[in-house]
Amino acid sequence: MTQYWIPEFTPEQRAAVTVQMLSPSREWGFVTKMAHRYGVSRPLLYKLRDRLWDTLVEAMQPRPAGRPTQTTRLKVDRDFINRAIVTLSLLKGTVRDLRLGLHLLLGVTRSVGYLSQTLTAAGEQAQAYHLRFPLPILGEADKIFQGRQPCLTVVDGRSFLVVNLTPAESRDATAWGLTFLALQERGIRFHDLACDEERGLRAGVREAELAVPLRPDLFHLWRDAHRLTQRLEKAAYRAIETAERARRAEQKAQGLIRRRGRPLKVQVPLPEAEAAEAQAIGVYDAWCWLLGEIRQALEPVSSGHLVSVAQSRATLETAVELLRELGHREITAFADDLGEKIPQLLMPLEWLEQHLQPLLQGLEEKDQAFILWAWEYRQQLGLNIAADIPENLQAVVRAAWDILGLLHRSSSLAESLHSWLRPYLQIHRGMTRWLLPLLQLFWNHHAFERGKRVGHTPLELAGVENAPPLANVLGLLVCPGRVVQPA
Repeated sequence: MTQYWIPEFTPEQRAAVTVQMLSPSREWGFVTKMAHRYGVSRPLLYKLRDRLWDTLVEAMQPRPAGRPTQTTRLKVDRDFINRAIVTLSLLKGTVRDLRLGLHLLLGVTRSVGYLSQTLTAAGEQAQAYHLRFPLPILGEADKIFQGRQPCLTVVDGRSFLVVNLTPAESRDATAWGLTFLALQERGIRFHDLACDEERGLRAGVREAELAVPLRPDLFHLWRDAHRLTQRLEKAAYRAIETAERARRAEQKAQGLIRRRGRPLKVQVPLPEAEAAEAQAIGVYDAWCWLLGEIRQALEPVSSGHLVSVAQSRATLETAVELLRELGHREITAFADDLGEKIPQLLMPLEWLEQHLQPLLQGLEEKDQAFILWAWEYRQQLGLNIAADIPENLQAVVRAAWDILGLLHRSSSLAESLHSWLRPYLQIHRGMTRWLLPLLQLFWNHHAFERGKRVGHTPLELAGVENAPPLANVLGLLVCPGRVVQPA
């Protein structure tokens, strides 16, 4: 039987024998003699000769002149997709990681300077890409810092649309005023503006003569209240632990319980510990109850009825007085701050009462309660006005729901956007010229994956019709020329 692999017949010997077989002047019986010498068959030697001849003919074929052209075709199969999944999960998003990703996925090598120039050009195109928003903006303004460089973030409280994301040299009134003026020149109309108590931001609104009402920021108010709640809860548990320790030590001293080990060390006597325990629990319970009443007083609708502004003011003033009577330093400071903000907190409710009461005045009480109840639970029930509301109430329901939808009192969406931005700013160690415009463009064109806005982009929710999809917009960024409003 012919052996398929013969160790004695080395590659060097095969090459020498095959070259001699191609020679037309080889002696008679050369193939038989080589077959006996190396212990192989004659057909194998003829196959080697034919293989060498085919290789030589292929190598001598004419080729295109010049350097070989780079292919532009990419085979996207399951292996490539899996490789992309693994590779992209290991990259952090820096310019050098982009360079590594191009090499690992596409086998393409580009310099860091080339990547930086490409990103800079794309950022300029993204900054020049402006769309017109037909609906007024429920503005939410806040600041984010990276390396002491401020950036004013302005989003729409209705659609979560990013209106402004531009770094500034300083955070004074002039810088923010110029930013608001630039937004007005782009045709952006504000219905109101919610922001915190930062003086430079409010001064910038005044210098820009932005004739819109400034809404109080409930987000920071509830955040401070939540932090105080946590501190009061921890203080109550510490008082409970101290009292329980003193109680067990007292029982051990009286012989009521048996306990091994060293005697318990008591920091304060039992009567004092129990008094502190009762006081801490009482302060915490009173705080939670009063905070719930404050929240309820600031709600526009309660139990299917429109909350009276006079009743809300009375509730807030009473709650402030009761908070001060608790005698807790931090609670007193919160009550003083809340007392100063009562007029600002009631302004949105006064606006709502002025616009909604004339609309509901001619309806029966049960119809008013139904309209307000339906608005409270419209998301949970998935209500559709044309299908689920009686025909005689549809016009009133649309008008009432539009007015209720304009009630805006928080900058929580701006804070949420900052949570999304922070990893990018930390990776790039600053606010590069191209980063923020690209992030703004991506955010406004991406579709939400969950929540009440699921399946829609911020541009769609802001009333922009025929907005191009994200894939098409990214293609426009790499094309030369200025990107203009799509037709």
